Amino acid sequence: MIAEALKLSVFFGEELTAGGELASGALMRLLAQREIPVAVLLRGAEGFGAHKRIHAERFPDVSTDLPLLLIALGERSQIEALLPDLDALIEKGLVTLEATHLASGEEVAGAQFPEGPGSAGKLTVYCGRAERSGGQPAFRVVIELLRRYGAPGAIAFLGIDGMLHSRRREARLFSTSASTPMAIEAIGPRADLRAALGALSARLQHPIITLEPIEQLKHDGALLGGMPRPDAEGRGEGHAEGHAEGRGEGEARDGGWQMLSLYTRRSARVGGHALYSELTRQLRQLGGAGATTLFGEWGFSSDEPAHGDRFGRLSSHLPSCTICIDRGEKLAELWPLIDELTAEHGILTCKEVLAYQERRAAGPGEAEAAPRRAQGVSDESDAARLPVTIERARAGRAAPSIAAQAQAQAQGEREQGEQEGWVQRFNAQVRSFAEARGSRQAFVRVTLLDGEQFFLQALEEGPSAEFLTLHPHPEHHSEMVAGVAQGPELVPRVLVLPHRSILQLELLSSPPRGTRSLVGYRLAR
Repeated sequence: MIAEALKLSVFFGEELTAGGELASGALMRLLAQREIPVAVLLRGAEGFGAHKRIHAERFPDVSTDLPLLLIALGERSQIEALLPDLDALIEKGLVTLEATHLASGEEVAGAQFPEGPGSAGKLTVYCGRAERSGGQPAFRVVIELLRRYGAPGAIAFLGIDGMLHSRRREARLFSTSASTPMAIEAIGPRADLRAALGALSARLQHPIITLEPIEQLKHDGALLGGMPRPDAEGRGEGHAEGHAEGRGEGEARDGGWQMLSLYTRRSARVGGHALYSELTRQLRQLGGAGATTLFGEWGFSSDEPAHGDRFGRLSSHLPSCTICIDRGEKLAELWPLIDELTAEHGILTCKEVLAYQERRAAGPGEAEAAPRRAQGVSDESDAARLPVTIERARAGRAAPSIAAQAQAQAQGEREQGEQEGWVQRFNAQVRSFAEARGSRQAFVRVTLLDGEQFFLQALEEGPSAEFLTLHPHPEHHSEMVAGVAQGPELVPRVLVLPHRSILQLELLSSPPRGTRSLVGYRLAR
């Protein structure tokens, strides 16, 4: 089977009840009654929602309400028919709908990625935990195949309940949970993931996959795509509390919604803290709508070998994924924080959310909060109406340095005494370099005679013919201050140097891996 499908995602708390029973059980029973083809219920390790309380498994004495994520897949009519009953069951939580391409059985080998925003793809493979391939666990075989075909990263999540081929597979107390479903997500170039489908189809007995277009923003610090930006007509209002307070449906559409996902590992650190935990804490502090972190059973990122929980449940090297869903303009506001925290580790992706619904039960002393209604999904033009897009950077790896050429030109001009117009000529060269590589900007790395290196934000003539004024980028976003001379922000540090103090200028089409993305060069207008 190959079908255009909808992916339903429900984010809610483990202790949420519906009609006197746990909402998780009621939801799974509903999916089984409707014979939904594929579903997996995942338990999160940490997260927060509308009430801004962090729930984490590292606080077992104070936080028992861990986040849950239910993912269900089916044809459009099947998923749409679920929505009224789902609405009645979920008192508080977040529900999203995404368009996806579903394939199963022999059709997997011939499946294609659908058209959509983003230059990369996400391939998700669904199988049972006990499923084997060539005497090995199927999920490990899938991970190794994806690694071999060039995927930058993949992670396998173990469900605690779910559906495979319309049959419920539930974990039981005192059982090995052998039949529960697993979801294996891989991120990478669409061509590489597509090339792996034939091998996956041959190695798995009853494969089920989904294919989705996404934007890959970063990989271990290297900026690959543009940050989420709101449409010029967006209202620009933060939505952290507003969408739970019941603003109008049209207002929600103006900003658009994005799902930001960070794939890393539990051992990745930033500022002495776990990366996933620090990201959650700071998103909450700055008014993010919510975040959920899931730990995987097995996975890899970059060139490292596949790894997982080899030494027990508390192994620090588990692969992880942190998901944040928010309005486009809010993510743009949060981007400096996200960029700073992911300066060294992780694969960061972004995807448009077709529709959403968020409900928040009243807290102490509050009136009952109205539900945020889902955007209508029966209209085929919904996806086209979402205004927020990802600005895609066409530049790939760093281009070869042209330092020698720039240095020779500067030296020749100094020898001839041609100081006037040097900055204009350099700006023209930078612009030509960027345009030749299909990019809107280049990145300028400066090396001074004393060995100091930095990325240049802006360059000016003067204050006299022998001097230049340089504006280096800061090492941290928090060092930025307001200004107007070179744009909306200026760095506090300004260097006034003679031409001869510059040893080397390098033009790069993208920042080197591990470099913060706030390193673009601003051309004078």
